[in-house]
Amino acid sequence: MSIFSKLFSSDEPEEPSGEQETLFLRGVATFSVEIVGEEHYQAAFEAICGPRVANGINRFVTAWLILDDKNRQDNTAVRVEIQRKLVGYLRHETAVRYRRGLQRSSTPKAIGQCQAVIRGGWLSSDGRKGPYHLLLDIAGL
Repeated sequence: MSIFSKLFSSDEPEEPSGEQETLFLRGVATFSVEIVGEEHYQAAFEAICGPRVANGINRFVTAWLILDDKNRQDNTAVRVEIQRKLVGYLRHETAVRYRRGLQRSSTPKAIGQCQAVIRGGWLSSDGRKGPYHLLLDIAGL
């Protein structure tokens, strides 16, 4: 990638495709909502964050919460994407509360958007790699 591409390209994700309503989820800058399954999506984190660095990263990003009715029989899964890359899922209990909140707000099929932070991803001098973790900033979950 050239220097000009880096300067003028956006790291922000494109909106998910489709005509669904977007619900902007506010947080209180605590970044306390954890996700699950991150260990299966480390390659996606590397693609988002670029080469690993010695001390790891602390990178603020926009995350998308997308209802994923195909992944659970009880239709409660909520996948988390960054830059259109799947990076994990809301914990089951959190997903249930999130979906109830969508119902209460009369937007049962909306796609959620929130701030998040990616942490970790360190690289040691002997080649060991630390995992990436994602924390979401969503008040009330």
